[in-house]
Amino acid sequence: MRADICPREDYETQHALLESFARIGAFADDDFDFGVPLPTGFLPFRMGTETFNVFVDAWGVYLEGSEDTVNRVLTALGTAE
Repeated sequence: MRADICPREDYETQHALLESFARIGAFADDDFDFGVPLPTGFLPFRMGTETFNVFVDAWGVYLEGSEDTVNRVLTALGTAE
């Protein structure tokens, strides 16, 4: 499943997305600390045994993974403070 998260310049939502990952126990699959703005390209993440990707290009930030994982991230993002 794929979900559009935000425009590339929406740093507030990118920050909220990273906070959402922390709340649900997701972490970068690579040993790399991501910050805002997110770097361009495919960014692999892991949550338990599930893997998912964040893709960042010149236009936006997108999330791709299993339906359950994407829905968990979107729910956490929707409750971000």
